[in-house]
Amino acid sequence: MSGSGATAPSEAGVPITLRLLPHALIASAGYVLFAVAALPDVLATRLGIGPSAFGLLTSAPLGALVVVQPLASRLSDRRPTARVLLWAAAVNLPLAVALDAPTDYATLLALRFAWGLVAGLVVSVGATHVARLRRGGAGTLEQGVFGGMLTFGGAVAFLVAGPVVGATGGPGLHALGVVPGVVALACALRHRGDRRTAPRSTPAEPDAGGSATRERDGSVDGGSERTLPSALGTITDRTLLAAGLSYVALIGSYVTLSTFVTSYFEEIGVFGPVNAVVLLGATAGRVSGGVAVWRLGLSDTATILASVAAAAAGFAALATGLGGPLLVALPLVTMVALSVPFGAVFDLAAAATDAEGRALAAVVGAGNVAALVLPPVAGAVRAATGGYASVFAMLALLNVAAGAGTVALVRRARSEAAAERS
Repeated sequence: MSGSGATAPSEAGVPITLRLLPHALIASAGYVLFAVAALPDVLATRLGIGPSAFGLLTSAPLGALVVVQPLASRLSDRRPTARVLLWAAAVNLPLAVALDAPTDYATLLALRFAWGLVAGLVVSVGATHVARLRRGGAGTLEQGVFGGMLTFGGAVAFLVAGPVVGATGGPGLHALGVVPGVVALACALRHRGDRRTAPRSTPAEPDAGGSATRERDGSVDGGSERTLPSALGTITDRTLLAAGLSYVALIGSYVTLSTFVTSYFEEIGVFGPVNAVVLLGATAGRVSGGVAVWRLGLSDTATILASVAAAAAGFAALATGLGGPLLVALPLVTMVALSVPFGAVFDLAAAATDAEGRALAAVVGAGNVAALVLPPVAGAVRAATGGYASVFAMLALLNVAAGAGTVALVRRARSEAAAERS
């Protein structure tokens, strides 16, 4: 389902480097984001910190990602996303290198937070960039690839950070993320004056009632004025609320499960590069979800609801304490199910309104609030109950509630759209 107010972008003649820009930059962000978690013992020893301080180090970028979303919304609603991503790419490179320099905890924590502000711009502005170049099935595919590059960068961090740091004696933990970052910067410089990723409207003054904003078409030929919804009107759009609700459940459940998946597998006697496998599975899920929508003609809404239902069923099965091979397979399958609709969620949110930058920033912010809140809640539940069953049951209920809420919101949005047409 698409929003009734959205206008599809033209897809003719888009240079490959303009499309590559957000993907390369998000891969760089994925590497830097997960690099710390790849070598917890090394960093904890070097900095002299315990598990709680280390947890804050890993979550600091997520907090920054939430904080920066109002700025991301403002910039993407007023500037071509290629230009905003140029600024982000230019700041990302020195920060990624600087993250390897601190020898004290406070400095590294501050730098991780500062870098997280840039990463937050990359996620929502990058998704807006994709939405301005691709929409519909092709948009869902490209958004899925965009999300997959984030987790792919993280998987690479888990696989190569150890050997790199071992070979260098310390440097390179974060700095290796500059490799795709340099590619992104080159693409951004090439398209720094490109108008294809400009907002289709440019902000002007609020109308007398304050409920809408009078804006002018941002195309090269000037276009005509039109009225877009206010910020409140955008974030209360029912289709956007459906996308946001599902993203809260999906990304919140994924991050919560990923925080204890290694300890879970160790407790049942399974060892190995679990985090890398999980992130590669997420990459495959996000890309395959986009491919399914693109090739099979599935709707974004159907893809989201099927994935939420599959995730809820997976968590419910895990909560019952099934044994045997399912103990190993179900967490992995559930994490893939949580990853499949990434592109569908972002495409649905972008299609809900012409203010796609504002819409995507709202969805990204809401989802990452859940990603910050749910893991400690799950940890408290696990500590109180002494096992994972209650955590899995909580996540199953979350996905059931999100699925039911999404169905209700989508039905309401469709009935309102039908009433407007009649």
